[in-house]
Amino acid sequence: MRANASLGVSLLGLLIAAPPFALPQESDPGAATVATRFLPALPPEAVSGEITFAGLHRIPAGTVRSRLSSHSGEALNPAKVAADLHALNQLGWVEDVSVTAKESQSGATAGSARFDLEFRVIEYPILTVVAYTGSRILSQREIEKLLKDNALAPTLGAPANPVKLHAIALALQEELRSRGHAQAQVSVAQEKLSGQRAKAAFQIRDGPRLPVRAVHFSGDPQISDATLRKQLREIAPDAWFSGLRNKNVFTRQKAEQERANLLAYLQNHGFPHAQVGEPQVLLDSFSSRPWPWLRRRPETGLNLAMPIDAGNLYTFAPLEVSSRLSENLGRASKRDPQLSNVTPGRPFSQHAVDSLQRNWELRLRRKNHHRKGSGDYRLKTIPTFDSSTHLASVKFDFDPTPPYTVRRLNFRGNQRFPDRFLRRRIGLQEAQPLDEYALEAGLSRIAQTGYFQPFKKEDVRIETHDPERTADVTIHVHEKGRQRATFSGGREQFGSTIGIAYTVYNLLGIDKFLSTQIDGGPQTLQLAAGLAMEGFLGSRGTLAFSVFDTFLRPRFAGGVQAPFQRTRTTGASLGWSYALSDVDSLGISYGISRSVTEYGVNPQAGTSTTQPVDLRSATSNHSLGIGWTHYSGEQRMQLADSVSGGPLGGSENLLKSQAEYGRILRDEIIDSHNAWAFRTTVRAAGSYRGNMPLYARFFSSDDLLRGLRPGELGPYETVSAVSPTSPTTYSATPTGANLVAASSVEYRVPLSQGVEGVTFFDAGSGWLLPNWLGPSRPPLLAATNGVLHAATGFELRWTVPALGLPLRANYSLNVLRLNRAILMPDGSLFRLHNRFTALGWGMGQFF
Repeated sequence: MRANASLGVSLLGLLIAAPPFALPQESDPGAATVATRFLPALPPEAVSGEITFAGLHRIPAGTVRSRLSSHSGEALNPAKVAADLHALNQLGWVEDVSVTAKESQSGATAGSARFDLEFRVIEYPILTVVAYTGSRILSQREIEKLLKDNALAPTLGAPANPVKLHAIALALQEELRSRGHAQAQVSVAQEKLSGQRAKAAFQIRDGPRLPVRAVHFSGDPQISDATLRKQLREIAPDAWFSGLRNKNVFTRQKAEQERANLLAYLQNHGFPHAQVGEPQVLLDSFSSRPWPWLRRRPETGLNLAMPIDAGNLYTFAPLEVSSRLSENLGRASKRDPQLSNVTPGRPFSQHAVDSLQRNWELRLRRKNHHRKGSGDYRLKTIPTFDSSTHLASVKFDFDPTPPYTVRRLNFRGNQRFPDRFLRRRIGLQEAQPLDEYALEAGLSRIAQTGYFQPFKKEDVRIETHDPERTADVTIHVHEKGRQRATFSGGREQFGSTIGIAYTVYNLLGIDKFLSTQIDGGPQTLQLAAGLAMEGFLGSRGTLAFSVFDTFLRPRFAGGVQAPFQRTRTTGASLGWSYALSDVDSLGISYGISRSVTEYGVNPQAGTSTTQPVDLRSATSNHSLGIGWTHYSGEQRMQLADSVSGGPLGGSENLLKSQAEYGRILRDEIIDSHNAWAFRTTVRAAGSYRGNMPLYARFFSSDDLLRGLRPGELGPYETVSAVSPTSPTTYSATPTGANLVAASSVEYRVPLSQGVEGVTFFDAGSGWLLPNWLGPSRPPLLAATNGVLHAATGFELRWTVPALGLPLRANYSLNVLRLNRAILMPDGSLFRLHNRFTALGWGMGQFF
C-alpha cells in the first residue's frame, strides 16, 4: 500500500472529541436559582399565600402542585422555592419555569407579611410526528428497532423534550459510526404545528464509509508490531474477513478497549510501567490491487497510530512469602502452573501475581471452611521494582487490615422476583464479613437460574466506609422475565432427541416454580411436570415434586431386532435438596413408578413355532436416592446412589450408583482465554434379588463417548432368527451394560461471537457383569465385553443468543473401536464393527 501524504487530515477531533452537537441539560440547578430573582427582598416573617400557575394548557394544576414542597400558610423560604423550580424543571414537561411573588393583604397578620406565589411555565409542545430522512444505511425498521432496544423510542402524544430528541440523534450517529461511517452526522429540528403540536425531523447524513486500512505503533514499544497486532481484538484490519466481522471499523469504545488490551499485555509480559496513549487517526489514501492483472486503485481509509512507551523490562526475583503464610499454605506442588509462572527469571506479569494470590486465597478459604474455622484468608502483595537490576520482587503476606463488614445489601431492578429470592443465592449476609469469593459465586448462581442477564462490573457497586470498616453492597439485576424456556437435545442413550423445558416463577402467587418438559425423538418420548418450593420451612432447602411419563421404542445398531420393542414408564418423585455451603449441596429423593414392557423375542432353535413370541411384563419401582454435589464454577464433583425394592416395596430390587468429576483449568502458558477441561464418569447398576430389567441397563453412546451409536459402548449378545424355509441364522445386538466408565479431555478455544472451538479425546468402556443381572442372563459374546473405545476429533459450539445455550456439532474419529469377526453357534462368522468417522450434534454443555 502507498499512503498519500496530501490527504493526511487528522480525524482525532472528529472521532474522539465531543459529538458535533451539545446535549442540552435536562435540569440545571443554577437556572432555578436565577429564576428566583423575581422574588423581592423578603422579611424574615414572610408567609406563603396563595400559590397559582400561569401558562398551563394540558398539564393539570393539581399534578404540578403535587410536585411542590411549598404550601400556603408556611414560612416563605427562597431556598425551598428554588428547589421547587428545580423539581418542575426535572419533570421534562416544561420548556421554562419561573416564579414571582406579590405581597397580599388578605390573610396577613400583625408582624408578618403574606406573599402570593405565581409559577409561570412554558410547556413543551406535544410530539405528534417523527420523521427520519437522508440515510441509505439505516432503514426505517432498523431505526425503530435500535431505538426500542436502547429505550429511546419517541412517544407520540408526549412532550417534545429536546434532551430526549438529541439523545436519539446521538444514538443514530453512534450506530452509523460503528458501521464504519466515521463522518456520520445526525441533526434534529423541531417544526411547530398548530394547536401546540410539534414535528421532530431527524436529518441523517451517512457520510462515506471509512474503514481502518492500517494500524501501526509509534513510540518505544520494544515488542514487534506483529506481536502487538495479535493483541488487537476489536480493530484488526489484517484479520481474516475483517470487513464481514466488523473488525475494520473505528469507534471511541473500540479504541479504549484496544488500549486496555495492549496495556494488559505489556504489563503481563515484563513491562509494569508501560503506557499506551490516545490513538491518532489519519484520513489517508491507499492503493490496492485486488487481482494481480488489474491496475492499482486508490481507496480512502483510516490510518490508526497507537503510541506506546513500554519502559524497562523487569523479571521476577525469588518470591518472598512470610513464615505464617507458608505454614498455613502447607507444601505446594512444584508443578503448580501458578507457581511456574512466577519463577525467577521470567518476565514480570501482574496477571500471574494476581492468579497466584487468588489461588492461595481460595486454598486458605477452603481449609478454613473444612476446619469450620473463621481464619483469615485475605492476602496482600507488595511488588518492588529495582531500576538498577530490573528485578521485580513480590512479597506475599496476610492482609493486616481487618475485613469490611457488610452494613447494607441492596438489590435494584428486581420487579418480579422478591429480595428473598436473591438473598438466598448471593452468599452474603448483612453484619457479616465481606467475602468477595462468596459474592462472585452468588452472582454466578443468580445468573445460572436463567431469569437474569449476566452480570457486568458496573452492576455491582461496593461503597466502603474506612473509619467503621463497613461496606454497602448494591447489586443491579436485569430481569429477563419470570418465564424461562430452555432447550436440550443430542444423541442420548436411546437415539437422537430434542426437548424443551418451560418454567414459570410465582404463577400462583406462592413463590413456587412450575415447570413442564417434553423430550422426544424417533425412539423416545418423555413428558414431565414439576413443582418446586425454595426455602422450604425457612431453610436453605428446596422441595420438588414431579410427575413423568416416558415411552421407549429403541432400535439398536448391529442386530436384526432389539431385545424389546416398547416400554412405558409412569411415575412421580419427591425430592429435597439442601445447600450445605456456597459450593456443596445434598439431595434426597423418593420415587414411585410403574413400567410396562412388551417384548418381541425370537423363538429358540428346535421349537415348533417360527413366529416371534410377544411377551408382556409389568414392574413397579419404589426407590430412595441420595446425592452430593460440589460445584465451584471450575470444578464439579457428584456422587449419587439409589436403592429400590426390599423394605421400600415394588418388584424391582436394584442398586444404582454414579460418580463424576469434572475440572476446567485456564491455559496460562499459551493463552489465558483458552482452557483445558477434564471429566471422568463411572456408572453402575445391579440387582440384589430377582432379575434386572433390561431398560435399567446402560445403552450409552454420545452422552459419554462421541462417535458411538446407542449401545455400542457395551457388549453384544447372540440373537437367533428362525424361518420356516431356511435354517436358523444368528446375529449380534447390543445388550447393554451395568458398569460403564468414560473419561474426556477437551481443549477449548473461544473464537468470536459466542463461537467456541474444541478439540477432544474421549475414552471409555462398558461391562456386563452376569452376577449383577439375577438368574436370567443373556448369551453374551465374551469377546465384546469390556472393549476399550476411544475417539478424537473437533467440535464447534455456538451459544444461541436468544436461547443462551450452546449448540454443538462435532466430527469424531474412532481410533479405538470394535472391529472383528465373531464365530456364531452355527459356525458362521458375524462381522461386528463400529464406524470409523461420525458426525454428532447436541444442545447444552457436554460437561
